[in-house]
Amino acid sequence: MNYFASLCLTIAVIAVPMGAWATSSLTLSDCIDIALANNPEIDVVRQQYAGNEGLLTQARAGYLPQLSADAGYGRYHVQDLQPVDEDNVGLGRIRLSQLIVDFGKTTGLIDNRKFTLTASEEALTQAYQDVVFQVKRDFFQVLASNRFIVVAEEAVRNYEQQLYRARRFFEAGIRARIDVTNAEVVLSNQRLALLRAEADLRSSKVALEQTLGTIPNNGDYEIVTDDPPLAKLAAQKPELPVPLAELLDSAAENRPGLKQFNLLVDAAQANITRARGGYWPSIDAVGDYTGYDTDLTSLTDTWEVRVGLTWELFTGFRTQGEVAEAQAGLREARASLRTFELEVTQDVTDSFLRAEENQEAVDIADQTLELAEENLRLADGRYTAGIGDILEFNDAQLLYIENQNTLVDTYYTYLTSLARLERATGVVPELETRPVDLAGGYQSE
Repeated sequence: MNYFASLCLTIAVIAVPMGAWATSSLTLSDCIDIALANNPEIDVVRQQYAGNEGLLTQARAGYLPQLSADAGYGRYHVQDLQPVDEDNVGLGRIRLSQLIVDFGKTTGLIDNRKFTLTASEEALTQAYQDVVFQVKRDFFQVLASNRFIVVAEEAVRNYEQQLYRARRFFEAGIRARIDVTNAEVVLSNQRLALLRAEADLRSSKVALEQTLGTIPNNGDYEIVTDDPPLAKLAAQKPELPVPLAELLDSAAENRPGLKQFNLLVDAAQANITRARGGYWPSIDAVGDYTGYDTDLTSLTDTWEVRVGLTWELFTGFRTQGEVAEAQAGLREARASLRTFELEVTQDVTDSFLRAEENQEAVDIADQTLELAEENLRLADGRYTAGIGDILEFNDAQLLYIENQNTLVDTYYTYLTSLARLERATGVVPELETRPVDLAGGYQSE
C-alpha cells in the first residue's frame, strides 16, 4: 500500500465516530422504554382510542347549533307576471338549526360514546401491560440463552481437557484407544450443542426485537443484567408477592380488562336509552334566510324562524328492532363481563400457582446441581485413579451439564411467571413510573 492510500485510510478511520462501532448495552428498563415507544400493537390500540374520540365528537355535535348555506343559479319563468315573467335567478340560503330535545336519542348516544372511549382507554392500558410482559418474557429468554452458551462453552473446555487426558493415558499405556475415541465423540457432540445454543440466542434476540418493534443499534447490542452467578441463583432469587387472596383482590381493583368490560356494560345501557328515544318526538328550532338576485317581482328575500316537532309515528317496527338489539347488546356485555371475571380469577390463580411451583423448582434444581457436581467430582477421581471407566465419567459430566441447564431454565421460567402474575393482577411496577399520554403514546422520563 502506497503512502497516499495509507494516509487516506487513516483519515477515514479517524473520521468515523468512535461510537459507531460501539456495542450498545440494553437493560430490561431500556428494552421496556424501546418497546413502549415502538411496538406496533400499542399503536393499533392507540389509533382505536383516537377513533373513539372522533365518535364522541360526532355524538356531541347533535346538541350543538347546525349552520348551513347553499346557493343556486337558474332560469325562472312565471306565467303572466308583470313587468317581466322570465329571468335568470341567483339565490342564496342560510339555515341555522338547534336541537332542543329528542328524549334521550342524542344524550344516550353521547353517553354511549363516552363509556366506549373510556373503555378504549383501559384497553390501551392493557396493551401497555401486555407489551411489558412480552418484553420481560423475551428478555429473560435471551438471558437464559446466554447462560446456556456459557454452560456449553464450559462443557466444551472440560471435554477438551478430557480428550487431552485420555490421549495422554493412552500414550502411557494406562487406557485403551476406545477412551480417546469416546472423548472425541463426546466433544463433537458438545460442540454441536454449543452451535445450537448460539443459534437459539440469535432466535431469542429476533423474538425480542419483534416485541421491541425495532432493531436497536442495527442489531449491535447486548443484553445486560445484574443477575447473580449460577451458583447463587437460587439463594438470590426474588420472592413471591403477597398471598393469593390479596392478589385476587388486587386484580379486581386494578385489572384494566375488568374496568373495560364494566364500561362496555355502561355503554350498552346508554345505547338502550338512545334506541328508546326513537319512540318519542324531537323538537328543534330553525331559522332560514333566503335572498334572490332577480327582476321577478314574485321572488323576494324571505326569512323564517320556527320551532318544529318531528314524530315518527310508525317506522315499520324499526325502533322496536333497535331497542331489542340494544337490550341484547346489554345482556351480551354483562355475560362477557362475567366470563372475563372468571377468566381473571383463573389467570391470577394459575399464574400464582405456576410461580409457586417454579420457585420451588429453582431450589430443587439448585440442590440437584450440587449433587451432580459432587457426582462428577467423584467420577473424575475414579477415572483418574483407574477405578472408573470413561463411560462413567461421561455420564457424570453429561448429568452435570443437564442440571446446569435445568437450573438456568427454571430460574428464568420463574422470573417469567412473576411477570405473568404482575400482568394478571394489573399491577405492573414499570408502568407506575412511566408517564403515558393516551393521544401521543409513551413519553420517556
